[in-house]
Amino acid sequence: MFDLQEAYILTKTGSKGSKTYQVMIVTPFGGFALLSHLSYQENQEVTFQINDFINSGQTSLLVQQNQRNYLFFLSLFILIIMAMPTAVNYAAYFPTSPVTTCTFYKSLVQVFIERKTLRGNKIIEHRLENILRFDIQEKQYKYSKLYRAVIVLKSFKQIPINPQYTDEKSIRYVVSRIHLFLKY
Repeated sequence: MFDLQEAYILTKTGSKGSKTYQVMIVTPFGGFALLSHLSYQENQEVTFQINDFINSGQTSLLVQQNQRNYLFFLSLFILIIMAMPTAVNYAAYFPTSPVTTCTFYKSLVQVFIERKTLRGNKIIEHRLENILRFDIQEKQYKYSKLYRAVIVLKSFKQIPINPQYTDEKSIRYVVSRIHLFLKY
């Protein structure tokens, strides 16, 4: 993200009084949410990191969040309640969901996609000149649609930047920022 203005914690109160916390980042392009279902303390640490970065002379900041604990407990709950063999597959997948870092290097003329899981790391690299375009893949999920950004190579091979799907606004923002950075 570029031109960060501030980060704050958004507190949401459920109908039964339960609270969830989410870090919001404000830019000239609007507000963007980081992962929910993290503790207030974890979100507070991230908020401090981002605001310290904004007020410092640093040129870059790497903040990583994952929902492995939340997903693990959700999977465990599903396993106990459903007691079905398919729940074992979910319980095995969610705690090992990958953390993805995608880095575009103009100086090296390459893109690196690093996926870290509990089972190991995988690095995908391609030359920038082999990129044909960036697309948005769409997936129907129950009553809504989810999206993910993909790199389309000149060979028409599609490489997801992140294997997980998410909301359309976030993906459109990511693709627009990549276009702006690479001047596509």
